[in-house]
Amino acid sequence: MRKGIIVALAAALIGSSVWGYQQYQQNMEHNIYLENQFQRMFYDMIVDVENIQVSLAKIMITGTPKQNVILFADIAHLSYDAQEKLSQLPIDHGNVSKTQKFLTQVGDLSMSLARKNLDGKPLEQSEMDTLEQLHNYSNHLSQQLIELQAQIADGGTKIGELARKANRELEEVNEHMLTTSFVNMEEKIREYPELIYDGPFSEHLKRKKPRLQGKQISQNEIERIAEDFVNDGTKYKADVLGDLNDTMMPAYVVSLTPTSGEASHELSMAVTKTGGKVVWMLDSGNIGEPKLTEEQGIQTAQKFLKKQGYQGMIPTYSIKYDGQMVINFAYQQNDIIIYPDLIKVKVALDVGKVVGFEAEGFLSNNYQRNIDPPKITVEEAREKISMTAEVSEPRLAMIPTEGGSEVLCYEFRAKYKQDTFLIYINANNGDEQKILQMIVKDEGVLML
Repeated sequence: MRKGIIVALAAALIGSSVWGYQQYQQNMEHNIYLENQFQRMFYDMIVDVENIQVSLAKIMITGTPKQNVILFADIAHLSYDAQEKLSQLPIDHGNVSKTQKFLTQVGDLSMSLARKNLDGKPLEQSEMDTLEQLHNYSNHLSQQLIELQAQIADGGTKIGELARKANRELEEVNEHMLTTSFVNMEEKIREYPELIYDGPFSEHLKRKKPRLQGKQISQNEIERIAEDFVNDGTKYKADVLGDLNDTMMPAYVVSLTPTSGEASHELSMAVTKTGGKVVWMLDSGNIGEPKLTEEQGIQTAQKFLKKQGYQGMIPTYSIKYDGQMVINFAYQQNDIIIYPDLIKVKVALDVGKVVGFEAEGFLSNNYQRNIDPPKITVEEAREKISMTAEVSEPRLAMIPTEGGSEVLCYEFRAKYKQDTFLIYINANNGDEQKILQMIVKDEGVLML
């Protein structure tokens, strides 16, 4: 009996050892796989940066806009791919901000200049000078990355281990980590030139100031403004929760709590410190089964906007879900739709109450514009659209560009087979400025 127990224990011990060894082997194989993946990402990122440098050099010597478009498209692809690889490395990405900024902006700038070449416009000397500086920067960056790769290899550092160690003894292993090497590398990198172009990551957008004006508002006034804005028959107690200073429009965050026990919901909103305008408002109350039609929801939102002093706002597109409806309103000036001046209103379709509001676009951009008449006719604009599309009568619209400027366009609604599109033809030069597909669903309209 005792011998049998010993044999059983020995068998169990052997089985446990075998299982443990198998687990160890699996972990080793997994770690090797992860390490190979990280090394491949790092290597591919270096190759991308080197190819960015090569393509930028080619632009320096080519004189044909057609070839430039191809090269700019390659640079944009390489930039976004390198940024993706960088984002997957186990490093503190706050310490590689210069590298991330470069990859983002060089790709965005390339797409902007590609569009310019497609329009038949040659590059200006200032743009060529910027590209030359970016070429020099990318050359320096690629050399630094190659040197960093060599340091990692010589030091026997495994990138995969950094991912695991970074989750625990960060301070102890910091001097050996890839993050530290990146920080040292970035300290050696010169600042590349400020990029001003027609794109969403252009430097000038960071300096763009909202057009909102007015006196500075005290906290006591903020509470009164918040209560007056809601004014739905419920008595609220307003409390200022804090500040939003790191935004285009510094604001106070306000909480509104019903003073009676009948209502359990709360409202929150942001009120600008300049001018005392509500940037956004959200009602957290429950919404019941919808009883109002979409038309009634739009009418509710229109009445609310007029009550708040927003005149000349027309509904554009909407979406309906979960018993509520969100309507986009754009400002209209002399029968021209001004899309940058946008306000969104959310209406609960059970009782017809406004439960959401967002006016950052309007407050940032609205002013009385001096709009010159179109330089091309409706007929000339219509000729830019495919003959296979069924086109409705256009309307004039001011639309924003990616770089934060505005352009006057003819807005055509075009239908091809079962699909509907909005086509914007530049009213000054006839270029196709933008095209959006309208996805019409039961709950509303989506724009892609």
